[in-house]
Amino acid sequence: MKAWKTMMTGATAVSLAAALAACGSGGGSSPEQSANPADGNKQVEITFANWISVEEGTKEAYNQLIADFEQKHPNIKVKSIGIPFAQFKDQVLVSSAGGNPPDVAMSNQNFTPAFDGAKMAEPLEALLGADMINDIVDGSKAGVTFNGKVMAMPWAPHPSALFWNKTVFKQAGLDPEKPPKTWDEMIEMAKKIAALGKDEKGNPIYGIGENGASESYTGNMLMRIAYSYGGKFVDDKGAIVYDQGTALKDSLAYIKDMIGNKISPKGAMMKDLRPMFANNALGMLVDGDFGRTNFRSMSGKGEAFDKEWGVTTVPAGKSGKSETVFTEHQLVVAAGSKHKQEAAEFVKYLVSKDAMAIYHKLNGVMSSRKSIASLPEMNEDDYAKVFNEQMKTASPLPAANPKFDNAMKTSTDMIVLVTEGGKSPEEAISTVMPKIKELYK
Repeated sequence: MKAWKTMMTGATAVSLAAALAACGSGGGSSPEQSANPADGNKQVEITFANWISVEEGTKEAYNQLIADFEQKHPNIKVKSIGIPFAQFKDQVLVSSAGGNPPDVAMSNQNFTPAFDGAKMAEPLEALLGADMINDIVDGSKAGVTFNGKVMAMPWAPHPSALFWNKTVFKQAGLDPEKPPKTWDEMIEMAKKIAALGKDEKGNPIYGIGENGASESYTGNMLMRIAYSYGGKFVDDKGAIVYDQGTALKDSLAYIKDMIGNKISPKGAMMKDLRPMFANNALGMLVDGDFGRTNFRSMSGKGEAFDKEWGVTTVPAGKSGKSETVFTEHQLVVAAGSKHKQEAAEFVKYLVSKDAMAIYHKLNGVMSSRKSIASLPEMNEDDYAKVFNEQMKTASPLPAANPKFDNAMKTSTDMIVLVTEGGKSPEEAISTVMPKIKELYK
């Protein structure tokens, strides 16, 4: 199985490199504020490595964004390089190291440190201009600043909030209009839901969905839980303090309880949990602001499904407040791009008011720009208000170290040890944390 996975990864890398090479990399540039290249008659093609064009929930938004951009910029053509999220970081790094970087690449708080460490990213102050750089929400700007330079443009922060399934709540004898307000209430409700056992088709019903698969996103979600127990990953100087105090131990004990007692499914990825929630097999799920679009699609009921669920801020834990993280989508202009001005125009468009209006309408996403996040159309309903409220207490991932993504994936070994290896939280921590600290050296 491992050999097959390696072969597939290599094949994907070759495929991506070939696709990028086939696009050509001729010259051409455009004035910073111009919609068209300097040569008004020549069309320039730029490549955009992304994962939203290959995910069902965001395909339509992607298509509309590209169509609107190309209509506004007739001399710039965008060629999509769609890569599944799980393979994204490695494939972009491989293609860039091979001399075929995409002109623009999606990124997030896990990937950008690696792209910066590999010198794949171009500083953006000169390309985007001071007005746009200064318009970035402070927390987001800090997360993309390396050695004093802004290396990625924050696009859409995705704070994680708590979705609850009203249909499942009702089946479990819970008030469908009253989600949990505290962490302990959430656990109690999850156990009542899991006590339902199975639905009429014999499918298991779970109380809450916690990530358990061995991937870096699972590590992000473990950190989110640790925040609720009063912990943090690094101190103000960047030193790892994840294993200090009781927060990580308490978080792993919670995971062990939820998965071990079948209150949450074992080894699940978010792509497994979302359709379970949308099909009434899961009572609660902590997910980002694109949840509404995903659930509408996966339920097969469209907007009618909105009546069957609600969303609220993450219940207060040990810290006494709603603790969560935001996993931000970001945009990188490749240092090796031969079309940096056109690439910059594309980035400017994607974070513009027009583009965010499209993305927000279709997927409910927020904006990382101060001037846009405050617009009435970005706060038009209770759904948007919940996520804007959640942003007030959401923490950016502490991802300054290029090995952060690797550390997050390694941290999932602790979940495997307590849920499948029969180890205690203390044993899991003592086994895995030295490996994470070694990575940071």
